[in-house]
Amino acid sequence: MRATKSQIMTLWVIAMMLLPIALMPMASAWEPGDEEEIFGHTFEEEYWTNDSIHVETATGNASLTTSYVHVDEFSAFLIAFNRIFSNDSGDNKELILPYQLFGMHFKTPENQEVFIGAIFAFLMVHNETFGNNDLPDVGNEDAWYIVPFSTDIPWEDVTPDVEAIPAEKLGENHYRFGMRYTNLSARVVSANSPLAFWITLTAPILTILFSELIIEYDIWIEDSGEVHAETLYTIGQVTRARWWLQEDTDPSSIIVDSMKISAVHYLSIFTSNYNVTRSSTGNTIASPTDTMPIDDNITIRVGDDDERAFDIGLGRQYALINETTDPWTTVSPEETALNALLGARASDFVLIAWQAPLSVWLFAHMAYGLSAQVRATYTSVQSMTNNAGTAFHNSQWWYAVSFPEWHGLRVQQDPVYVAYTNLGSTPAPTENLGAGGLLLLGGVVAVIIVLVIIIRRR
Repeated sequence: MRATKSQIMTLWVIAMMLLPIALMPMASAWEPGDEEEIFGHTFEEEYWTNDSIHVETATGNASLTTSYVHVDEFSAFLIAFNRIFSNDSGDNKELILPYQLFGMHFKTPENQEVFIGAIFAFLMVHNETFGNNDLPDVGNEDAWYIVPFSTDIPWEDVTPDVEAIPAEKLGENHYRFGMRYTNLSARVVSANSPLAFWITLTAPILTILFSELIIEYDIWIEDSGEVHAETLYTIGQVTRARWWLQEDTDPSSIIVDSMKISAVHYLSIFTSNYNVTRSSTGNTIASPTDTMPIDDNITIRVGDDDERAFDIGLGRQYALINETTDPWTTVSPEETALNALLGARASDFVLIAWQAPLSVWLFAHMAYGLSAQVRATYTSVQSMTNNAGTAFHNSQWWYAVSFPEWHGLRVQQDPVYVAYTNLGSTPAPTENLGAGGLLLLGGVVAVIIVLVIIIRRR
């Protein structure tokens, strides 16, 4: 009974561990350098990583990693969980979750201020039986969420681990940082009906093991001011599987050729004064109600004159690798990924709801510390948090990057983001900042990726 209760309460434990962070005192006044108290470094430093940020609660503690890069008026950062320890039921439960929040802060050539942030949503597997499009048509064909759980692992010889990949400078205006997870177990959760969803979420009906998950962010600033932020994204091979508490099952007997895997992203709009368009045509994209294929990059435009601030390159190519051979065999060096906008489902929101307090809290502190305009717009970090948090669940925007050839093998794919900054031009006078916006947006990376946009007019 106790073990069953522990399994059912896993997501609740996570939420309770995050709640104290979201309830921590907000800064009512902020001076440059105050961020050192939270992150152990200042925003004026060129690059750094702190993988020992600790949060203590009455029932446990958590550790986080923050990496940061700063060049002129451009900044990029990553905030990720290392481990969460909970002793609420006396069993010293450890959680390793691939929660990552990647962000960028810059000004466009027209001096409009932009914040961009990426938060994981989830992986989804579907069985291609509808539409003949290799895309997840949820509701018309069987589909499953892939939700990481580092507790209740059915293999005694498996120990999950996580480590930071520290920020490093690879060359002039070229930086890289990230996180690595090994032996990442995941619960397979049904997306086919509400009842099946809750049963498979709370009980380990089917558990699979990924060899690793590696996410690196490669940032390169051109002389023109364009910033290329490539997400170097690897989903390791499915090496083990188990139904309930039975003996191991061969993953290849579960993952049939008609199954495809997708990284699904969430897009939440907090305020207005932006457009989401197709890059080549400039046509505004309407929020979808069903699966809608996308054959073009997505562009975010801000300001009254519709200035292009950011492109999301949806990653057309990926490699497929077999890890069971020695050495590993590249099954296919260049497969084509597909992209689609998806109609949102209630269960989608359940899987990202626990992130809202922490994500809003972290972005508010980053934005308030980095931006004089934000400090002039909001009276405190708390007021910004209140404004952003009320809209976290109001969007119907979801999109997916799907890998038609999978077979449970290792997927390696590099989506590309291009930010249009003022680093290669003469900055506009500060009095023109009134036309600026605050954009908070999320892109791809893996098991929980939330696409979030905030644009705030002064």
